[in-house]
Amino acid sequence: MTPETHPNTAAVDTTGPKTTDNDGFAPITVKVGPGGGRTQRFTGRQVGESRQVTRKAIDTVRIYLTRKGNFLVHKQSSAWSDYNELGDWTADWKNWRSILGKGEQSWGDYTTEVVDSLDALRPLVSPKVHRMIVDRVQHPVNHDLDV
Repeated sequence: MTPETHPNTAAVDTTGPKTTDNDGFAPITVKVGPGGGRTQRFTGRQVGESRQVTRKAIDTVRIYLTRKGNFLVHKQSSAWSDYNELGDWTADWKNWRSILGKGEQSWGDYTTEVVDSLDALRPLVSPKVHRMIVDRVQHPVNHDLDV
C-alpha cells in the first residue's frame, strides 16, 4: 500500500539535509574576531552556557562538544562602551532585551578555543558550569525510562 492509497499514511522526505542526528550533533556556525565579522563552522552540540553581566561588559561563554570529542569554547565579550559607538541605539527599542543582556547581543569581540578534555576545560569556565558540562557529557542526552 502506498501513501496515496492509504489515507492515514503520510509521505516523508528523507532526501533533505538532516539537521540533528541521534546524539544531538548538528552543524554549528559561530562568530569570531573583533565585531564578529568572520565565522567558523563545525559539527557539535551545545553542552553549556554562562553569562555574566557587569558594569563594564556582558561576557558570554558557550561550550560545545564536537563530533570528534573535543570541547569548543566560544567566548563573546560585549563592552558597554562599545555599544555607544555602534550608532543610534535609541532608534532600536525593539532590541531592548539584548541591550539588557537577555538573548543574543550582536556586538562585541568573539574568540574560540578548542580543548581535548574535561580537565583542560576546567580553567576556562566557572566551577558550576564545569560540573554541569561533566554531567551532560557523562550521561545520555535523552534517557528513556522503562517505568
